[in-house]
Amino acid sequence: MAAVNCTAFRMLCKENKAGLVYTQMFDAALVKNKSRREVKDLLNITEHERPVSVQLIGDNEESILKSIKLVEEFADLIDFNVGCSEKEILAQGYGAFLLSNPSLLEKIVRKMVQATSKPVTVKMRIGIDAQKIIAVNVAKSLENAGAAAICIHGRTAQQKLAKKVNWTIMKQVKEKLTIPIMANGDVTNYLQGFDLLSRTGCDFVMIGRGAMHCPWIFDPEKAQIVNAEIKKQILRFIELYRTYENRGSSQEVREHVFWMLKNYVTKQNTRAVLNLRYIEDIEDFVIKLDS
Repeated sequence: MAAVNCTAFRMLCKENKAGLVYTQMFDAALVKNKSRREVKDLLNITEHERPVSVQLIGDNEESILKSIKLVEEFADLIDFNVGCSEKEILAQGYGAFLLSNPSLLEKIVRKMVQATSKPVTVKMRIGIDAQKIIAVNVAKSLENAGAAAICIHGRTAQQKLAKKVNWTIMKQVKEKLTIPIMANGDVTNYLQGFDLLSRTGCDFVMIGRGAMHCPWIFDPEKAQIVNAEIKKQILRFIELYRTYENRGSSQEVREHVFWMLKNYVTKQNTRAVLNLRYIEDIEDFVIKLDS
C-alpha cells in the first residue's frame, strides 16, 4: 500500500472499525540514516489510530536493525514485508524475493525479534512461483524465529495480483502453526472477508486494495453504502488530511478521492477530479457532485 496508507487514510479506516492499521512500507536502507524527528514526521502516527503497525522492507540486516531502533518508539507492532512483488522491489532483493532464500529470511526475522520488545510480524506470499509453493515451511521457520503473527497473501510472487488467491495454502499454514495467521487477498466487501475466514480458519483478514475504494469496508453497517454516505466519507477524509497530514499534497488527496468515487452513482465524469490542483477545489468538486 505504498503511497496509499497516509495518516488520514489510516484514520478513516480506523473510524470505520478497522482493528489494526499499517503504515505504508518503508525501505530500511532509507530510514536508518534519519534523525528521530525525521522518523517521527515520516511515520506521522497519531494516537487516534492505534494500534498501528510500522511496515519495513529490505534485505540488509544492519539497515533493518537500525531502522527498528528508530521506529519502535512510535510503533505498536513492526511488520516485515516479504510479500511485495513489484519489479523494482524484487530487483533490489527485497520483498517476495527473500522467499527464494528462506534461511536468510529466518535469520533476519530472528534478529528483528531480538532487537525489539515490540511484536514482530511478517507479511508473505505462498511462494515464488507455482513450482515453489513453500508457504507452510517458511511460515513454520518464521514462527520458530519468534514472529508474533504472519499474514499470508494467497498468491505467488510470479502471479503478482493475477488470478484468484489460493485459500487452501492459507488454510494449511493456519493448521500447522500456533501463532495468529492473517488471510489476505481478493476481499472487496465485508461478507467476502468472513468467507475467507471460514474457508481458511485464519484468525484475521487483512484488506489492502479493497479498502482503497471503500475505507468503510470494515463496518458491516455500511455494506450497502449510498451516494450521500460515500460523499460524507470523502469529505471526512479531506478533513482528516487537512488536520493531521504533514505533506499537504493535492495529488495524494485527489487520488484518494478518485478511488473512493468508484461506486458513486453519477452521470458526471468523476475522473475530472484528477485534473484539480488544489485541495479546496477537490473538496468543492465533491460537494457539488450530483447524487
